[in-house]
Amino acid sequence: MKKLIIIPLLLLTVLLYGCSERQVNSSTATEPESTEQTTLTSEKNSENDKETQEMLKIDVNGHTLLADFENNSSAEALKEKLKNGSIEIEMSDYGSFEKVGDLPFSLPRNDENITTEAGDVILYQGNKLTIYYDTNSWSFTRIAKIRNVNTDLKKILGSGDISVRLSLEAE
Repeated sequence: MKKLIIIPLLLLTVLLYGCSERQVNSSTATEPESTEQTTLTSEKNSENDKETQEMLKIDVNGHTLLADFENNSSAEALKEKLKNGSIEIEMSDYGSFEKVGDLPFSLPRNDENITTEAGDVILYQGNKLTIYYDTNSWSFTRIAKIRNVNTDLKKILGSGDISVRLSLEAE
């Protein structure tokens, strides 16, 4: 009698064990797809991040300066203009703290009272671009900030009138 009970229990145990193995194997089989999908999503997000990481490239006197754009509508509007090609601006010294030049178009203003620093790229009156090599306080719109600014910025910009080329650079 005991043999009759033990045999069906053994068969039931083997069947349950076999079913649970298939379930584990089938979930394991789907894991690589999930991992692959996650990897593809991560790569896609990285590509999108790269697209949004555009920098302002400033070519002046044989030097290339890279600047990080501010997060405002003025900077966005300048980026859109630069997507159509580079822009040349003639700039002059003003006040012994900046180079200033007329843009060939107007940009939206986001003026606020700020104190500039060396390396600030500023929109003034909606149609002038300035590159600061010293400080000044006024109501301006910050467009970008030049990376790795040092005491050489004033030397790079030089004295007198200069020609500056603005373009976009992908990071």
